[in-house]
Amino acid sequence: MELKKQNEKDIFLSIDNLLEIIGNPTRRIIISKLAKVPLGASELAASFGKKISRQAIHSQLKMLSDYGVIESFGEDPRNIKYRINSNLTLRIDVTPDYYNIDYNVTKIDVYRENLELKETGCHIDYQKIRSPDKKLRFLGEKIKGIEQEINELEDKRNNLLRSKECFIIELKNLMKEKYEGKLRREQPNLEKEIFYTLFFNPDRYFKRINIDSLLDDMFFSDMDIIRRDISKVTVRHLLRDLSKMMDFLYEDEEDWFFDI
Repeated sequence: MELKKQNEKDIFLSIDNLLEIIGNPTRRIIISKLAKVPLGASELAASFGKKISRQAIHSQLKMLSDYGVIESFGEDPRNIKYRINSNLTLRIDVTPDYYNIDYNVTKIDVYRENLELKETGCHIDYQKIRSPDKKLRFLGEKIKGIEQEINELEDKRNNLLRSKECFIIELKNLMKEKYEGKLRREQPNLEKEIFYTLFFNPDRYFKRINIDSLLDDMFFSDMDIIRRDISKVTVRHLLRDLSKMMDFLYEDEEDWFFDI
């Protein structure tokens, strides 16, 4: 499993919380609307018609506010509005041979300077346009062009992921053909899971293996301290077994190295 995110100190929303938020269709609609224009609770409730009560809307807004995804503003209590307060990105890749979650959550910095038009390289052409309609058309074309480039990058990313999956499949075939019979009979799947976890994200383990990170990536993080320590010992023993078969995996004074 590969899980990538920004530095822990910047995290204010866990992946579980993020999945909970976007897993609810009402919250997704609220976020989508607020990303376009700030709205009050009554305006949001009206947009849902009779399908959802105003009380339910208030409940969803409170949850999103508590998590820091949105914030309220306005001095008049009768005219409080809500707007997006965070940048959230989430990407999940699941295939028969690959699983990856990539997410990023950051608070919007009110002091951050937005990218100015002149920094995009098109401000001179834009300034030459006098008609507001033509300016709108110009901006629309630029946005459309960016979307096309994003789609091209997505296509390239998908092709890279297919290549990565192809290499992982070949790695699994090689493991089965050459090494499977040498794995511990009582825990062969755990040994393979350790090995594949290292290859799913070599950057995370290249040169030096952090056993705690390895346990987290294998979803041992919810264990109590005693069970986790026992699992850590087990993983060390299995790494030692694997290193006897492969010269790019070795131990040096209690530190483990993965040097491909």
